[in-house]
Amino acid sequence: MKALACGICFILAQLACHPAHAAKAQPSQRAGESDVEAQLLALERQRADAILRRDAPALRELMDRYYRHVESRGRVRSKTELLTALERGDFRFQLYESETADVQLLPGGQSAVVAGVFRSQQKGGKLFRGRYVHVWVREPEGWKNTYHQGTEIKQAADQSACN
Repeated sequence: MKALACGICFILAQLACHPAHAAKAQPSQRAGESDVEAQLLALERQRADAILRRDAPALRELMDRYYRHVESRGRVRSKTELLTALERGDFRFQLYESETADVQLLPGGQSAVVAGVFRSQQKGGKLFRGRYVHVWVREPEGWKNTYHQGTEIKQAADQSACN
């Protein structure tokens, strides 16, 4: 729970660094937004592929310097910690892919949230399915992933109506 609260505070701090401009979206803006959504979805695919291949240089290019990675069990890693673990072979995925991805471009167009469902499987491990949230920020050199939060999807012990 503490990791989730820290994650939410981090997202809000990142978004505060990229002020929103209040304006109604015109048709040309909406067309531009769909281009940005397509670009972010392509970057999401590149990110998943780089994790699967353990391609630390590709991930390094996709992440910004403030990147934080919150794992499904609450562990938080910095960009350096995650890339080091990947290079060391701590993660050896035979499957890592997104099932769904919804892009929300935030007001001002300088940041976006991508949320969805992913599945992964480490070599010799069981299939993992989870929800994720990624925060992307637009920097002079392009879109950079600044935050990842993953949460495991578990079968409910009881199927009560109150979830």
